[in-house]
Amino acid sequence: MIRIVHISDLHISEHILRGANAHSKLPHRYGHDLPTFLDLDRFLRESDWDLLLITGDVSRIGNKESFESVRNWIENELVFGATRVGLNLSKSDSRHYVIVPGNHDRFNGALVQNSLTNYTQEFGAVAPGDVKTIKIKNETINLHLFDSSANNWSFAYGTIDQRCMIKKNLRDDHIDLALLHHHFLQPPKHPREISTELTNSAQVASYMLNTGFDGIFFGHTHKGYIGRPSVEILSGLLNDRRKIPRFWTRMFPKYFLRKKDQDGLVSYERESAKNGQLPTLSTYFDYLYLRQKGHDLASPASFNSIRGFYDQMKAVATAGTMAQELEAAKKKQILISLAPSACQAEAEWNGFHVIEVSRNSDNAIEIDWNRYEFKNGGFSLKPHDEHVS
Repeated sequence: MIRIVHISDLHISEHILRGANAHSKLPHRYGHDLPTFLDLDRFLRESDWDLLLITGDVSRIGNKESFESVRNWIENELVFGATRVGLNLSKSDSRHYVIVPGNHDRFNGALVQNSLTNYTQEFGAVAPGDVKTIKIKNETINLHLFDSSANNWSFAYGTIDQRCMIKKNLRDDHIDLALLHHHFLQPPKHPREISTELTNSAQVASYMLNTGFDGIFFGHTHKGYIGRPSVEILSGLLNDRRKIPRFWTRMFPKYFLRKKDQDGLVSYERESAKNGQLPTLSTYFDYLYLRQKGHDLASPASFNSIRGFYDQMKAVATAGTMAQELEAAKKKQILISLAPSACQAEAEWNGFHVIEVSRNSDNAIEIDWNRYEFKNGGFSLKPHDEHVS
């Protein structure tokens, strides 16, 4: 069994062992809560785990000192008087960590996304198509890294460059996990956070659902969700504009239409035929999956009516064993781990996820998880069925 700890949104201030003071609150420097960080350090030092995944916003304002402190905390040991912290991973052959940047890491000491210079000096850059492969307990784990912190001078918007969403041929005997910072889907029962999401969440959602990853890890919202739904369930929860006739889009107040958009777990918009007809969700999923597998298919927008698109899909999907492949792809389960903030001072609550990955007698991947919340001075288990916060 492989044990993975997923943390996100540390928001470490200039000094890793200094609590908030008048300076740290002005302006926008109110970073981590010191008691929460110290207990996170204790948990990670004392617990049994193999892989630490950190999905961005390790710094509050991207200043050089915060990145130096975080890297030293992860790789070495820090001693300040009687206080000793540090994971010492540079001296461990059995524990590993992987990190991707977030929007705060690109602030570079300012208040908008500008540069990752300070971040990359400590952790290196995430290149398009970047994959880090680690061997743990006879398992090959491929970690697919994505930098969603756009250089767009905004505060929170992110994007993933189209060059990064490349075709991948994943193997069943490997474990493939994707890491990014920004959310591309909405947790159930959470209002949609349009102002902070990926600007190309439609393309990212279709790519993530159709590539074949075993798990997708991200943060950014400071809220928690973890589950392992099938691709069929995820794609079935996509916003379906076909359910709202054009008459009602004119008659209903926009508030109610926006509210309906919040009901789905994943949100992306489908292309329509030239006459405005939209394909069914099921057919559009098949189209995205086959295109990801390298099939040269025309989009719905290439046809005068949706019937032409359906005929194309029917011809391809029934060829050879394609129907069985599509059915198997829809049944695949994907671990979705949206970690809350681990120790940010202003978060409603702090926590992280611990995931256990194993294989059953059929050599299929099995995944279980626990959630931890900082409460009453320390991190403790949340109820297992309380997967939404």
